[in-house]
Amino acid sequence: MAHLPGSGEEIRARVPAALEAYEFACDNVLLGGIVDADTKGLCYRYLADPDAVDFDAFGGRERAALEWARAIAWDSDLADDALWDRLHELYSEPELVELGCAIGFALGQQHWERTVGLPAQTGLP
Repeated sequence: MAHLPGSGEEIRARVPAALEAYEFACDNVLLGGIVDADTKGLCYRYLADPDAVDFDAFGGRERAALEWARAIAWDSDLADDALWDRLHELYSEPELVELGCAIGFALGQQHWERTVGLPAQTGLP
């Protein structure tokens, strides 16, 4: 059941500053930016439906990004020294900042979508 009528964009448009902030985040962090959009999209799909992503199918940067998304979303203790060592081997610090912000923003966005009665968007926006 929709608790607020309309699409996510229509709902955000009721507060122009909210729509503008969301569009800026999409353009500069969620879809754009320095981290590969496919890697971020994989994390967004995982956050929306953890059962839909098989970690064993991925290695390297993608696997590390998925493991960090799991730690951010469900168990911060999983972000142990071993994961951080791998993240630092595979990503620059600016990439880690962007990826972490994108994962956190997408997680919050997906929770918000569900609470207003929309399906969680796996690819954003």
